[in-house]
Amino acid sequence: SNPLLVVAGGARRLASSGPNSQFEKQLMPEDILHLRAASMTIMQDPVCELRPEEAQRYVVEHPDPLAELPVWHPRRISTHVTQPFRSRQLAVARYTDLIVERLDNEPLLTAFGIDTGFNMQVYFMVLHAWLLHQRLVLEGSKAKALDKDLFESCWTLVRNFMWLKKIPEYRFDAELRNVQEYMLGCCVALDKALERPDILPARLQQVLWANVYSGAVKKDAAALTRLTKYCLRQLGLMLQLDAERFLSGSFVWADFPVPDGQPRRRLELPLWREEFSKVRKEL
Repeated sequence: SNPLLVVAGGARRLASSGPNSQFEKQLMPEDILHLRAASMTIMQDPVCELRPEEAQRYVVEHPDPLAELPVWHPRRISTHVTQPFRSRQLAVARYTDLIVERLDNEPLLTAFGIDTGFNMQVYFMVLHAWLLHQRLVLEGSKAKALDKDLFESCWTLVRNFMWLKKIPEYRFDAELRNVQEYMLGCCVALDKALERPDILPARLQQVLWANVYSGAVKKDAAALTRLTKYCLRQLGLMLQLDAERFLSGSFVWADFPVPDGQPRRRLELPLWREEFSKVRKEL
């Protein structure tokens, strides 16, 4: 069965309302026909779908020195007592590393037309958090705390970005709330795009156009179509990973071909992003 059907049937809402309510209005029959045709065109590219056997390629091992110790070993026992949430913290740290790696992936950023401005960077970050969130939701109550911690980690990244951008203290909290409102609104719109599998790809493309690109590119822009296909591919990976591997963060993103002949010039990062990358490398 197509894993995207699972998402379409099982996705829950992050929030009940937000600034982006593109799909609140009732879709007309002609809208459905148009969205179906657009969805079929997108899905004709085989890169959108990930076969179950392909998913295994993206599993990685994260050796845990503690796990190799006998269960009675004093160090293992004391860690279990003093760090009861260690496995969850490790998983969130791995999820965060996966997200930040995408923000530093220049060939992908160029292929998707993601600039180094604050808004696009934060949308691109939240898009990857949303992909992870879809699988965490399907894992149910056992992943609820992990899901909460994942988004808290994202807000910490946003705070760091804002601090490095030197947002004045008197405006900081209001600005942060504003960013969170828009990002959660984007997640709600993405959730709504999953409601109908027959038009999912086209609706996903609409949400990306309205949010990540702020409506500033053509609705059939090559970069936008590429990002839509990328999201469908990664969503397929999220849903097909073994639960234990996913919940421990033991995987990497699925590879995605970027156009040949792309300029290989280094992206000029604003000072706040340069500082952020430098600090991450020192950790």
